[in-house]
Amino acid sequence: MQTFVLLVVWVLGTSLVLPDPDTAGDKATEEPIPCSKGCTCLHDDYSLELNMYCSARNFTQVPTDMPTSTHSLWLDGNLFTSLPPVSFRDLSNLDFLNLQSGQLMTIDAQAFKGLRSLAHIHLERNRLRVLPGIIFQNTPNLASLSLHNNQLSRIEERLFAGLSHMWLLNLGWNSLTVLPETAFQDLQGLRELILAGNRLAYLQPQLFQNLVELKELDLTGNYLKNIKANVFVKLTKLQKLYLAQNQIVTVVPRAFVGMKSLRWLDLTNNKLTSLHEDTFLGLHSLHVLRLSNNSITGIRPRTFRDLQYLEELRLSYNKIRALGERIFEGLGHLEVLELEHNQVQEAQVGSFTGLSHVAVINLSGSCFHSLPDHVFKGLPKLHSLHLDRGCLTRITAKAFTGLSGLRRLFLQHNNISVVEYQSFVDLVGLLGLDLSFNKLEVLTTNTFSGLKNLEYLLLSNNDCRQFLQNGTKQLLPRLRYLDLRANAMTNLVPDFSDSTEKLLLSGNRWRCDCSALPLRNYSLKNPLVIPRRVETHAEGEEPDTTITIYNNITCTSPARLAGQDLRDVDSELFQSC
Repeated sequence: MQTFVLLVVWVLGTSLVLPDPDTAGDKATEEPIPCSKGCTCLHDDYSLELNMYCSARNFTQVPTDMPTSTHSLWLDGNLFTSLPPVSFRDLSNLDFLNLQSGQLMTIDAQAFKGLRSLAHIHLERNRLRVLPGIIFQNTPNLASLSLHNNQLSRIEERLFAGLSHMWLLNLGWNSLTVLPETAFQDLQGLRELILAGNRLAYLQPQLFQNLVELKELDLTGNYLKNIKANVFVKLTKLQKLYLAQNQIVTVVPRAFVGMKSLRWLDLTNNKLTSLHEDTFLGLHSLHVLRLSNNSITGIRPRTFRDLQYLEELRLSYNKIRALGERIFEGLGHLEVLELEHNQVQEAQVGSFTGLSHVAVINLSGSCFHSLPDHVFKGLPKLHSLHLDRGCLTRITAKAFTGLSGLRRLFLQHNNISVVEYQSFVDLVGLLGLDLSFNKLEVLTTNTFSGLKNLEYLLLSNNDCRQFLQNGTKQLLPRLRYLDLRANAMTNLVPDFSDSTEKLLLSGNRWRCDCSALPLRNYSLKNPLVIPRRVETHAEGEEPDTTITIYNNITCTSPARLAGQDLRDVDSELFQSC
C-alpha cells in the first residue's frame, strides 16, 4: 500500500514539471535572435523575414558575423571607406541592401559576390568616383539601383550588362560628362531613369534605343545644348520627360516623334528663343508642357496643333511681346495657360481662339495700356483671369465681353485711373475683383454695374475719395468682404447687406463730424464686420504665415479729434447731429 502511494506521488510530482505545450513556443520565441554585434535584428511582422539594422553605428568595416538568413540589411551612415571582396559572405537570401550616406570611396569588383537574390541596392550619398565594370554581374536580379549624389565621372560600358530585371536606375547628381552609347542596352525592363544634375552635353542617338519599357526620364540640370531627332524615337512608352535647367538653344523639328505616350514635357529654364511649328509634332497624348524661363520671342500659328489633349501650358518668363491670331488653335482641352512676365504689349481679337476649355489665363506682368475689345471672346469656361502687375491705365467697356463664367479677376498693381461705363456688366458670375494698388479716384454705381454676385472687392491703395454714396446694398447684394484701406476717403455711407462679413477702412482721411455718425453707429453695432484688428495672410506669403492688420478709423478732422478712432469719440459730440 505504501509503495502504491509513493508511486502516485512520484507520478503527480513529475507531472508538475512536464513542459506545457502552450508555453513552450513562447520560450522559443523569447530566445534572442542571432545578430551582429552592435546591430539590431528583428523579424518582419508579416513575412517573418529577418531584418538587420546597423545604421549610423560608426562601423569602420562591414560586420563579418551576419546571420545567413538576413533578408534586409541597413548599413547606412557608417564610416567604412571600402568594400572588400565577398563583403556579404553567405547572405544568399539578401534582398535589400542599404549603404547610403556613408564614406564609401571604393568597391571591389567582387564585393557583392554571392548576392544573387539581391533586388535593391542603395549606394547614394557616398564618395564613389568609379565603379568596377563587372561589379553587378554578381547581382543579376537587381530591380532598383540608387547611385545618386556621388562623384562618378564615368560609367563603364558594360556596368549594367545583364540587368534585364532592373526597373529603377538613379545616376543623378554625379559628375558624368558622357555616357557610353551602349550603357543601357540590356535594361529592357527599365521604367525610370534619373540622370539629373550631371554634366551631360550630348545624347548619342543609340543611348536610349533599347529602353522600350521606360516611363520616366529625368535629364534636368545637365549641359545639353541641342535636342536632335531620333534620340527619343524608340521611347514609345515614355510618359514623363524632364529637360529643365539645361542650356538648350535648339529643339529640332520632329525631335519628339514616336513618343506617342508622352504626357509631361518640361523644358523650363533653358535658352530657347523660338519654337518651330513641327517641334511638338506627334505628341498626341501630351497633358503638360512647360516652357517657362526661356527667351522665346513669339509663337507661330500651328505650333501646338497636335496637342489636342494638352491641359497645362506654361510660357511664363519669356520675351513674348505680341500674341498673334490663332496661336493656340488646337488646344481644345487646355485648362491652364501661363503667360506671366512676358511684358506682352499686343494681342489680337483671335489670340485666344480655340481655348474652349481654358479655366485660368495668367497674363501678370504684361504691359497692355488698355485691352483690345472682345480680346477674351469665346472662352466660356474661363474662371480666373490674371492681369495684375502690368501697365494698364484704363479698363475699356468691351474688354471683358462674353466672360459670363469668370469667377476671379485680378487687376491689382497697375496704373488704372479710369473704369469705363459698364466695363464689368458681362461678368455676372464674378465672385472676386482685385483693383488694389491702382490710381482710381472716383467709384460710381456704373463702375460695378452687373456684379450682382460679387463677394470680394479689394480697392486698397488707390486714391478713392468716396465709395458709392448710396445703393450699395442693391448694386452689390452679396458683398462679403470690402477692402478700402489706404485711400483718400473722408466719409462712407454704410449701406451694406446682411451678408457683409468684413470691412477694412484704415489709412483714410476720416472727417469725424455729423456726416460720420452713420458709420460710427454701424461700426459700434457690427464689431465683427469692422473689427479693430484682423488676422490675415500677407500677400505672396506661405498660407500658414499670418499678419495682424489694425483696422483703425482714424479721424483727421476736426483738429481736436485728430488721431482718435471714430469709435472712441465721446458720444456727446454727436448729440447735436
